[in-house]
Amino acid sequence: MIKSLASSCLLLLLFTKALSQSIDTLEFQPGYPDHSPSALTQLKSFPYPRYKQGNDLIRLFNWMNPLYMGGKGQLGISKKLAIETAVFLQEELILHWNYFIFIPNSTFALDRNAVKDPSTPIGSFVKLANKYPEIPLGTTIFWMQLQPKKLGYNQDKPNILLTTHPDKYYVKDNSGSVIKRRLNFAAPDSLFIDDGKMQRQCLENLLSGLTRPITMINENGEEPPGVMPEGMMSEDSDMIADKKKLGIVSWHIYASEKKKHFRQLYSSQFMQLPELKNTWFTVYCLEGGPINRFDWNSTKKTCSLIKGNYYSTPDFYPRYPNNWRTWKGAWHGWKWINDGRKIEIKNGDRFFSPFIAAGWSKNASEDMRPGQWLGLLKCMSVIGAEFYYVAYFNLKAPFTKPSDYVWQAVIPAYAQAITTRYEDIFRNGNVMKDEKGEPVVTYPLNDKTERDILVSVRKHNTKEQYIIAATLQPESNTERIALKRQTEIGIADEKYIIDARRQGSVYFLDRSVKPYIFYQLDRWHQYEHPMRWRKEQIYEAEVNDTSSGDIKVVSAYKTEGKTLDFSLSETILLMNKSQWIGFYPDLKISGEKIYLKILFRSDVNVNGTVAIGDWKATFKNMKQNHWATVEIPASVKVGNQLIKIISDSNWMAIDKICLTEKDTDPDLQGY
Repeated sequence: MIKSLASSCLLLLLFTKALSQSIDTLEFQPGYPDHSPSALTQLKSFPYPRYKQGNDLIRLFNWMNPLYMGGKGQLGISKKLAIETAVFLQEELILHWNYFIFIPNSTFALDRNAVKDPSTPIGSFVKLANKYPEIPLGTTIFWMQLQPKKLGYNQDKPNILLTTHPDKYYVKDNSGSVIKRRLNFAAPDSLFIDDGKMQRQCLENLLSGLTRPITMINENGEEPPGVMPEGMMSEDSDMIADKKKLGIVSWHIYASEKKKHFRQLYSSQFMQLPELKNTWFTVYCLEGGPINRFDWNSTKKTCSLIKGNYYSTPDFYPRYPNNWRTWKGAWHGWKWINDGRKIEIKNGDRFFSPFIAAGWSKNASEDMRPGQWLGLLKCMSVIGAEFYYVAYFNLKAPFTKPSDYVWQAVIPAYAQAITTRYEDIFRNGNVMKDEKGEPVVTYPLNDKTERDILVSVRKHNTKEQYIIAATLQPESNTERIALKRQTEIGIADEKYIIDARRQGSVYFLDRSVKPYIFYQLDRWHQYEHPMRWRKEQIYEAEVNDTSSGDIKVVSAYKTEGKTLDFSLSETILLMNKSQWIGFYPDLKISGEKIYLKILFRSDVNVNGTVAIGDWKATFKNMKQNHWATVEIPASVKVGNQLIKIISDSNWMAIDKICLTEKDTDPDLQGY
């Protein structure tokens, strides 16, 4: 027995060693799999996402459960430490990564004393929410996890799950015999109203501890009755009579309308609370969906209008690298999103908010890696994803180490931050249409030679301006394919050659001027684990946060007939005297001195000024392919002030800007 156990351990050790040699270790955090920095240490080390200030995008909704991220269930982590770490993690996410403050599963707000006790998980998050009243607050509720007895009711489960109702409430065959003890669509309204009243008590308990409003309530939305075959419904005499009474012809529409009705009965019991008058209500997995979904046009009205729009909530859970293109069972890849979005967009719903997870295996090397995931989410944003419900599933002990998946919290922020750089086209644009008027969610490429490339395009409604996202997707974490490859797409009667990178490449194209303006919005992103990204901050001059007046943007690219090769294009800003550009860096450079580097492309000598608040420094006689260096004293707070680069001459041509702690010109190899 001992010999057998030793052999097994040896085999496991050899397997782990072989696995570590076959994966690209740069796609994992340093020390993986045994000696990784903690989740909090990693989160604080990741480069910030560079959101454009003043953007109006809805924040990310955290479905990862901060308590598990804080170490709940991990060896040697006490409950007190897990709660404290969870609060620190949340604070980092809300202040730097554009997240809602999150109170997970307020269905468990059964005790008002716990809600007001910061030593409890729910109390600690309530305290955090009250500390930052200006930051939106989200919470989840789980209809099926209601605990009636703890709320004073004489039943163990909510009505939606009880199997002791009269037989007529359940699904029956044509003889009247119950097929399964699941509620049918003719069940009485009172069942759903009473469940809503239970949920109301939980939310009232939660509200008793809050001194600020709740922005969004998200219901898990997996409650019965679910989608049923038409043949099953058409045998049930109560559903037949109910459908006839309502005057609905289609069984699919009948089921969808009834599902909407039940959910509205439930949610209206608590959403009518005065404290929730401005709160959004959303439901998981409410979407167009290719199969096994309720009618989108009917059920979307279950949710609140958000900014005048209905946001679908599909689940994008491909889990494994080779499942990105289609889907396998419950694990939905891109094609699921593609087919559902077509239905939603034709219904007039240009924006959506998917639930996402890159994988949740105990062995993290089985999950999608950061670069592949980032590339997919950028394409998702271009087809209308304004914000994400960011999920991770801790299914059973022993739970996955948070250090193995904390990166999944930041990748959606990197993608969303790029969206803030084209918010006008996002808000006032849509995917294009084909010759039949169908939405082009997935841009057509050669299916045989470019099956590993995904492209999405969004066009402005009234301008010849486009956003193009392209990603090169691997099929496994051990596959050795190029990190980028050229692909060709067509718009109007022209063809464009662009680079598709694993981590995604997002481009802005303006065809309303000649020569066209074309530049990349996310060039600084890398495919590696974000803990391995370069520490200096490099900015393209044209991707600035703010500027004065009408600064000229000039792009250079190759043209052969009607094919435009953008793969080696360069774009610069041309500034005249007194014009300026500015950016807000989120600095993580730890050196005593900080250096600002400015790369010029000008043929003439130019002079300029760098201003940070009241502090100023000048540079002189800069020209073609030279870096100007400005040393910033430690007394200047670079990380929270606007850095302005002001032209003191005409024809100042700026290409790139860099913040670094080293007084050497940046190495742009691979950038």
